[in-house]
Amino acid sequence: MVLDNGRFLTSELSNIAQMLEEHFRITMSAIRIVVNGLTEWLDTNKAIDPSELKKITEMEEKGDELKRQILIELAKANSLMQREDLLRLVHYNDKLVDGAEIAAYHLAATIGPWTPTGDLKTKISEVGSAVLEIVTEQKEAVRFLSINMETSMKKADEICIIEKKIDVLMREIFSMLYHADIEVGTLLRFRDFLNMMEDMANFSEDAAITIRSLSLTLNT
Repeated sequence: MVLDNGRFLTSELSNIAQMLEEHFRITMSAIRIVVNGLTEWLDTNKAIDPSELKKITEMEEKGDELKRQILIELAKANSLMQREDLLRLVHYNDKLVDGAEIAAYHLAATIGPWTPTGDLKTKISEVGSAVLEIVTEQKEAVRFLSINMETSMKKADEICIIEKKIDVLMREIFSMLYHADIEVGTLLRFRDFLNMMEDMANFSEDAAITIRSLSLTLNT
């Protein structure tokens, strides 16, 4: 695997980079289930199919197994200078997979007699799209670590921009949500869903900081 300046990645780093990409593919699949479930609820009031919840739990378990494999490889890679940053990256990605599973179950429990309407519905839909976008940028930022460092840095910057957008959307949503006529139990469960979506955006922002650090160490 060649870096943008013509140097070659070590076999250790190349192997771990490929495992990280597979870990992110699992993450993306899990988050798509959440966002698709959110979209179908907002558009058609359709409940999340129990088979989708089972699928996302299986993805979380698969992600855990792959995380363990990556950690074993990192432990064996004694000459790897970027070990600490790579450990952080695995940690943040693991939190994303866990967060997607938690969010899916919160959302499934929320869906019932109440469905958001008007501006509230629009803002919630935008959050779903933004969370999918921010994790996609994170996946691409990691992929470009082994291709082009400058592109990876730009992707990391884009992550931070999207995270700020999500913060604004969340403030607007909660301002409207607490004035809506919603049963308390549903409100609390949906608040938990939104908080987890915001947490996932924050995990991606933390990962962006690590990606910047990796870009600098890999480019020296």
